[in-house]
Amino acid sequence: MRATLFPLALVLCLVAAAGAGASTTQTCPPRSIGPGALLRGGTAGAACLLHDYQHGCTSAQYTLSSFGVDTIATLRFTLVRRSGKCAIAVTRSFRVVPQNPRVTAAGTCKTLRKTATDIVAAGCSGGLSPTTSLTH
Repeated sequence: MRATLFPLALVLCLVAAAGAGASTTQTCPPRSIGPGALLRGGTAGAACLLHDYQHGCTSAQYTLSSFGVDTIATLRFTLVRRSGKCAIAVTRSFRVVPQNPRVTAAGTCKTLRKTATDIVAAGCSGGLSPTTSLTH
């Protein structure tokens, strides 16, 4: 019995060791606005991304979507490490349903911060507004 358990235990240890080195990206809860006054998801996703930014630039992503009657505007924020510094990669896309989304901007923001009323990405470039809200 012991001889048959050893190979299984070895395989399980190897699988666990391989998984320990793999990095995972945390997906923060998304938020969607519209159409009209509809609002799904609170500010937990934006707060999640801010927390990961402030605590070692942990790999994380967050999506904010704004819906019209037949349109969807999406901002996808992803924490990335570049040259030893934390940055926020942002992709803005727009979709007229039923067409596929098209990227309208892809840039980088230098910082994430909490203001009195919002969480914002600041120092943005690449076709993005210099300061971009994560909640509206």
